Amino acid sequence: MAQTRSARMTAAEDAPVPVVDPTIDPALLRRVHAEVLEPNFPATELTALDEFVSAALDGKLDVLVAHAGHTPHGAISGAIVGERFGPALLIAWLAVTPQQRSCGIGSALLAAGSARWISLPGVELVLAEIERPDVHRTHEQFGDPQRRLEFYTRAGAGALVVPYYQPPIGAGMPRVRGLLLTVIAAAAPTPIPRTLTVGETAVVRDLIEATMGSAAMADEETAAVFAAIEDPAGLRLIPLADYGDIPYEAVSPHS
Repeated sequence: MAQTRSARMTAAEDAPVPVVDPTIDPALLRRVHAEVLEPNFPATELTALDEFVSAALDGKLDVLVAHAGHTPHGAISGAIVGERFGPALLIAWLAVTPQQRSCGIGSALLAAGSARWISLPGVELVLAEIERPDVHRTHEQFGDPQRRLEFYTRAGAGALVVPYYQPPIGAGMPRVRGLLLTVIAAAAPTPIPRTLTVGETAVVRDLIEATMGSAAMADEETAAVFAAIEDPAGLRLIPLADYGDIPYEAVSPHS
């Protein structure tokens, strides 16, 4: 499941906190995929239903569900899904149902997920991928990249200075370009901007190797990712508002 990732959020919210619970119930997992993920993510950013359920049951994915009506028995209103790569926890998906947007659910999910995962033994960083607003346009179904950037900014996230892309989620799928790799939480939080510690940088490098392959086998685009991580000056974490300082080279969608 190294490539089942796209931490997109569909709304920014402020409202009473809903009930958020982890689940490994197969029936509920199927509902999460059908009711929350499928309406909010294009096929290039979402794994198939059976693969999703299997990965959650095997512990490869950690799924937290928000319930409307502030009860675990209420209708599903959103979900956040994390995938662990050693000391890194990557948010795979974060979404709210269309009917429950702008109700504080996305904020509650992000807070619950990041707190749960950064407290796990050995986890050093919680990260997420979000779209660059200067590359991706607002989509009627999939939302507004600028609003997502503002949402993660309010949550205290920062952007790593890396020309990042999402690897294909399956055979025949394209890379998803024009993304920011962001730090949502750190075991040893320090105000942004800052340079990651040597240990944190190693965590990011290991994540990239797990998802993109080894540096020795990297193509030109992937080699640029490794080069940024291995910059002798250190790997910088900057405010999301300054994401324009992160290099981005448009690549043919057919490459």
